[in-house]
Amino acid sequence: MRKYFVCSVGQPGEDYVEDNFNRISSKLAFFMHDGTTQKGLYNEIRANDVLILKYNSNYIAYGESLGNKIIESDDGWSLTTPVKKWYYFDESNQKKGVPSYGVQWETIPGSGQMGTVKGITPEFGFKKITEISQTNSLYNLLYSETTIGKMENLKKILEYKKQIILQGPPGTGKTRLAKIIANDLMNNNPQNLSPKELIENFFKLGKSDKKYNENFKSRLEEFYEYFSKNQFSKMELDDYCIGKSNNTNFCWWIEKGLDKYGKFTPGNSGNYLIYYSKGDEDYRLTKFPNENIFDILINIQNALSDLAEKENIVEASKLFGDSFIIKILNSYYPDKYFPINGRTSLVNLMKIFDMPFEKIATIDLNGAIQNIFNEYKDKYPSDISTLDFMHFLYSKFDLKKDGNLYEDPNEIDISRKPSLIQFHPSYTYEDFIRGIVATPNEKGEGIIYKAEDRLLVKLANDARDDDSNNNYVLIIDEINRTNLSSVLGELIYALEYRGKEVESLYEIEGEGNKIILPPNLYIIGTMNTADRSVGHIDYAIRRRFAFVDVLPKELNDDKIVFHKDWFRKISELFIENYDEYVINEDTILKRAKTLSGEFRPEDVWIGHSYFIQKKLEDDSLEPQDFRIRIDYEIKPILLEYVKDGILIGKVDGKAIEDYIKTL
Repeated sequence: MRKYFVCSVGQPGEDYVEDNFNRISSKLAFFMHDGTTQKGLYNEIRANDVLILKYNSNYIAYGESLGNKIIESDDGWSLTTPVKKWYYFDESNQKKGVPSYGVQWETIPGSGQMGTVKGITPEFGFKKITEISQTNSLYNLLYSETTIGKMENLKKILEYKKQIILQGPPGTGKTRLAKIIANDLMNNNPQNLSPKELIENFFKLGKSDKKYNENFKSRLEEFYEYFSKNQFSKMELDDYCIGKSNNTNFCWWIEKGLDKYGKFTPGNSGNYLIYYSKGDEDYRLTKFPNENIFDILINIQNALSDLAEKENIVEASKLFGDSFIIKILNSYYPDKYFPINGRTSLVNLMKIFDMPFEKIATIDLNGAIQNIFNEYKDKYPSDISTLDFMHFLYSKFDLKKDGNLYEDPNEIDISRKPSLIQFHPSYTYEDFIRGIVATPNEKGEGIIYKAEDRLLVKLANDARDDDSNNNYVLIIDEINRTNLSSVLGELIYALEYRGKEVESLYEIEGEGNKIILPPNLYIIGTMNTADRSVGHIDYAIRRRFAFVDVLPKELNDDKIVFHKDWFRKISELFIENYDEYVINEDTILKRAKTLSGEFRPEDVWIGHSYFIQKKLEDDSLEPQDFRIRIDYEIKPILLEYVKDGILIGKVDGKAIEDYIKTL
């Protein structure tokens, strides 16, 4: 890990300062007089470290160190650190810069407040070079080494390849990193705004998707041609019922035909009351089993007439669920009813706006959200429609989550979440893609076998149907713990050719056997390289994934306690060049003598997460005693490595096993 140093040209007011500035500028090196009494951390500067040049009270330039060098000099300026190039705040006036305020709080212990060379935190150092100059190759390199820069690079790889595997030994935080990448892809909130601030900004911008809104109006007109408000009294069973695979019945329109403009999901079709059963080749009731189907049809006709013509929900409430009723009302009165019909989503929205929701009817919750929309529109007039607002809400908030998702409006976790699954050796195509399920038939006589979509296809369908430009992410933990070729089947092709149809082994009734993986679905796998009990990933799959190494590293984070001494001691069982690696993580690792030649350090060196103690809210640590982690996590895995022949030889004259036991 490269270090950052502030290097002063000289003490302000001294007569040598101008001469030294010219020397530093012209000779592309930092110079210090051998007689300087307060050298600070000059002797700790190494090649690739970053020097930030201080002139009077400003930072004026920075450069990449080539290492310290002592030269012969008649006037005593013999301590020098050459740089590849100085990058100035202002090339036309090199003495101009940015104020050096704040360095006193960011100085590394041992530098001394008056030292000519001060070590500073990398975070502060990078912040200052950002203020000096961002338009050069060194800045781009340093940015790529920051946490944000690394994340941007990983994001670019994933956006290009669509699927990556984070591979590394145990304890390097692969799953945590996968979640961070997913959050970055799924949620765009760089200013870390609150939910209400995000919503306020949305209306301030006033950006409407005109094409989408025009398509909605066109689609509604087509729907009205089939089902005008005053035609329900003449509606027949075929006009109403779903089940015959035709796209002209009322229930199909509400569920499928208008789903892009406010999705309604009927569940087991209970909301429809009547449907056509292909198995029985007849119409069947989902409720009121003792009633006559045609009597129920008359009730449906009357209820829908009242809904469509008068917005009267009394009769409809006796027959249908609230979501079905709202979807119908929104379809006939899109300016009066909001295009979100699910109670869970509406309740979560009420929590965001800090409004009461308990014991309030779902239809009234919908009305409350519509009123909020109207208030914002009055405050910020624009072309934004309720559809635009609906899309925005689903793109920013995870509204579909059940339970107490948003309890405190001031501490709301607004982010959409990735789907996460862990593979295991018995996992199959039928578990992950599509499989056959057995269910009792409607009469309770016998079993019906039918194909059903599993996690990946369900997620792919959600991503494909989403018009909000949302990204979807699936995290597959321990992706190599199953036979990946067998689990993916024909989807191996679909991984590479996004948007192209592939044929599944199984056919979904009414939808066929085609599967499509859309380009807005991303897959992040994690792989423990130390686990030799699992199968290898074949070349066909490797070609479709980008593999990214996630290796152990020293941590510098005020939110935790990181035991660097223990991390170093254990790391030296695996690598010989620890100091070089800590300075520069691109350093090629040299295998320690205690690591078997059959293994690479990159695959088995245990990670940094083993050496962390979390800081809890009451300032206590978890675990309170770090010995617990040493004795019950670190030592057991090391002893297992000895059994497996990974760690060998002796340390300090002791057999490796005995040495580990004495840690």
